[in-house]
Amino acid sequence: MVLSKRWRCVWPATPLLVDDAHLRYPGASREIPGFHTVRALSRCVAAHPGPVRAVRVTRTSFHQQEYALQRLVASLAAKNVKDLILFNRPWPLNMPLPDEILRCASLCRLYLGVWHFPTAHRPAFPNLQELGLFHTIIEDKDIDALLARCHKLKILSFVMTYNADSRIRVSSRSLTALIEWRASLEEVVVDGAPCLERLLFDSIGEQRFVKIVQAPRLEVLGFLDLQLHELQIGGIVIKAGMNVRPRAMLQSLKIFAVKVRFSDHAEVTMLPTLLRCFPSLETLHIMSMPGSADIVDRAEFWESLGSSDCLRSHLKTLVLHGFKNLTQELSFLNYILEKGKVLKALRIVRSELDDVLAGVGPTTKAHELHEFAKVESVVEVGPVSGFSLERDAPSSESSGGDISVCPASRCWSFQRAIDLSVKDPFYAPRHDVDWITCRITEDESLCF
Repeated sequence: MVLSKRWRCVWPATPLLVDDAHLRYPGASREIPGFHTVRALSRCVAAHPGPVRAVRVTRTSFHQQEYALQRLVASLAAKNVKDLILFNRPWPLNMPLPDEILRCASLCRLYLGVWHFPTAHRPAFPNLQELGLFHTIIEDKDIDALLARCHKLKILSFVMTYNADSRIRVSSRSLTALIEWRASLEEVVVDGAPCLERLLFDSIGEQRFVKIVQAPRLEVLGFLDLQLHELQIGGIVIKAGMNVRPRAMLQSLKIFAVKVRFSDHAEVTMLPTLLRCFPSLETLHIMSMPGSADIVDRAEFWESLGSSDCLRSHLKTLVLHGFKNLTQELSFLNYILEKGKVLKALRIVRSELDDVLAGVGPTTKAHELHEFAKVESVVEVGPVSGFSLERDAPSSESSGGDISVCPASRCWSFQRAIDLSVKDPFYAPRHDVDWITCRITEDESLCF
């Protein structure tokens, strides 16, 4: 690179941005092999006289490049790197990460992938606000050491991170969001997290425990899988049908997402208990998961239930993901419609390509709701969509309120989970099609 003399004084003060995706042979489209990429990255960093703002390495294997890797990380620490994404792809899975990473004191954002994390005796991350560990082997004691010394950490995520008998105990006065994304964690304990607002899961594998001891500002929780997660609040294990004491309630929770198999009676009976645990809940996400054949009609179970604080006074939005027209699903839906006195929006998110909004007759009832997606299309919808029913405040001329129908899209992803600017990470309403209006009648059935 050649600079004019008049610009040479500017270059040393220009923050450097490095991305291994841009390292290619001159005049060619093919990328430089990993052996040369590591050295090219090191030379880019070492040759720049000024600071390094951000480095993104996601296409490079550091196998048998330990010394070059160590020099690269040491140079980044010396250059006061602020944003670092460092992945070792694709192998080996247990590649040791140099200890020098613990001395990058200027880091504000750090994402690591496919490493064996070093022993964190005294990590120096005084400015770190965002930490993500992808497919990384890390000991429980090292997680504790990181949390103890990262006093500005806001977002902590574990993605496909694995370690036998892994147990995370979150005790942080700064942490705002904790994300477990398909990681093999056996237990997550939240204790002493006064600023935690989001506890998010996309779990797979074996059963695990979620223990919430102290999180006074927790507002978003999910997806809780009733087959995988055992929830404990305030030292009390939440069980179906239990008498929920105040100590087992999360008064601050506003958005809750849960995965349930409606063919499993144990999971179905857990739903009303969970609603009593969240008295201030405003948005409820229900994802219907595959299960055994729905051969038993338990409508009497829902008809026998009373209401709860959130249904009487707070629940405004119900979002149904992947409903399969099971009898139990529709019985649950009718229960929420009957007991949800302030419910304003019912959104249904489906993944079929042919989900549509269609013309319906004047006598369509709530139990026929699932038929909407089977009739001819009247509007264009996206590949992942459904529809939404919204109820305004009742007018003086009727006992119910107006409901409008529009598509809704599922957008649950890791990117949305770590984005604190997104109010509800589990879905996004669609406003690119016309609305269809309907009305809630006195008997709380849906008439269109």
